[in-house]
Amino acid sequence: MKLTLGTVQFGIQYGISNTSGIPSDLALKEILQEAQVQGITKLDIAYAYGNAEERLGFLAENRFEIITKFPILTTSDALRTSFEDSLSRLQQNSIYGYLAHNADVLLQNPDLWTVLQEFKADGKVAKIGYSLYQPEQLEQLLDLQCVPDMVQLPFSILDRKFQEYLPQLKALGTEIHVRSVFLQGLYFMNPQSLPEKLRSLSPSLTQLQALCKEANCTVGDAALNYAVTNPYIDEVVIGVENASQLRDNCTSIKNWQPVPDLISALEALEIEDKNLLNPANW
Repeated sequence: MKLTLGTVQFGIQYGISNTSGIPSDLALKEILQEAQVQGITKLDIAYAYGNAEERLGFLAENRFEIITKFPILTTSDALRTSFEDSLSRLQQNSIYGYLAHNADVLLQNPDLWTVLQEFKADGKVAKIGYSLYQPEQLEQLLDLQCVPDMVQLPFSILDRKFQEYLPQLKALGTEIHVRSVFLQGLYFMNPQSLPEKLRSLSPSLTQLQALCKEANCTVGDAALNYAVTNPYIDEVVIGVENASQLRDNCTSIKNWQPVPDLISALEALEIEDKNLLNPANW
């Protein structure tokens, strides 16, 4: 299964369309059990996700490969401390991936890349890298010879700013993880009921929903499989509110049948104000 389970909503209230809040321990156990049943092997976590690291350290029971992310830091000692603290909260001696939560921290403090390489050399992490928000970050880091084993970047039907970089990253041997395939749930909302700040997205969202209806598929099916079927993408990070939602997403992938001309029609949709595609601006 080409999915990584995102865990931000396990520690903080997250998502523009999330009405369920933070799941209970029982609900979280059910989600993790469903993930295991569905063949999902990776969890995406971060220091910034409230107490998600602690909860998953207690409940994940070493059943998954862990990818976590560190916050804004300025010194090598601070990074070493943050890393060890994350390992302690996760109850792990080593993890699969360790990423800068925002690539800017490495641009501002490039010496931190050496520390990440030390973690990898010591066998405490298998893959190092960074989470990206803008293509300029990737270009600048590659210029600094910070070639990542793994990146996480936004990618969805309406947000394709990294699409041209995917072949380059794959040629470098980078494992590519994408997030925000549903734009935090924006795709499921009523275009006429968007918050004022997002009102200009209403026409494109209306078109997106109409195209999917015409193709006899749901917006969720189209958005998820648009990323999953991309040959350059290794993992699609999604968050869920309950086990049933996760099961439905996995069923969507297993049952997906390509719809002729749908992809080209979806890719013809353009957003003028690209800043609105970044949930951080909401």
